[in-house]
Amino acid sequence: MVNPNARGFAGLIKSIMEPLNENPEFKEKFNKLNRKFLINASNLDHAALISVNQGVLKVESVPNKPESNLKKKLIGWDGFISMDSQIFLALAMNRISIVGIGLKWILGKVKMRGILKLLALLSIFDFLKK
Repeated sequence: MVNPNARGFAGLIKSIMEPLNENPEFKEKFNKLNRKFLINASNLDHAALISVNQGVLKVESVPNKPESNLKKKLIGWDGFISMDSQIFLALAMNRISIVGIGLKWILGKVKMRGILKLLALLSIFDFLKK
């Protein structure tokens, strides 16, 4: 199911996030973290599985059709977030805040599981801004 050659949306996430492996601050801060985050752009063909294992980040591609490919029992993710690619773009470009994402979650446009574990992903995203 999981493809180490990231394609489509997962390829984009990989090109943005894997350079963090060259950042010594990132390696130091996350050297004890062992988590998997599944990010699904619901209107595209592949989801991105982000694995952080003792300070090393890896992004792999997961086909998101059928939706059963994204099950926790199958992949073993700790945190899951699914939204339309337009919402992802707005978030990446700082055009929507975390509060805005929360509102979209309440309205059902964003799906999240393992919310407390997703907080670690937010702190990883903070390193992208540095």
